Amino acid sequence: MKQKLKNLLRTEHPQHENLAFAMLGIGLILICNDYYFFWPPFAAKVLNDDLVGGVFVVMGILLFVWARSTSTQVYANRRLLVLTAGLLASEATAELCHGFVSGQPHMIMAGFVELVVLRFVFIIISNSRKHNN
Repeated sequence: MKQKLKNLLRTEHPQHENLAFAMLGIGLILICNDYYFFWPPFAAKVLNDDLVGGVFVVMGILLFVWARSTSTQVYANRRLLVLTAGLLASEATAELCHGFVSGQPHMIMAGFVELVVLRFVFIIISNSRKHNN
């Protein structure tokens, strides 16, 4: 039993799994809160759409599946990480803009946390293999 649990919890890519959980969390927050973004007024409806949160959830699931799979497709990893970086950069920008416009400290803090997660993605990218060998 102990060996089965050890094999279940063992992973080759723990950073990818942590990133996947972060993406899932961000996505679920965006899906659950339909009035999170309010500025700029013309874009609030698009930013608050559940599809935006759904994209984060899907990226989190894809990252988790890649991290748990035995296939080490470098091109899939590279594409997932680049898309994740783009999503996090846009989300961090929106959070920081909203925080500065509204003066709400929790949005500024969330923007900085997303910048930290973005830096984590860049570290994963720099440490990842670049080619299938």
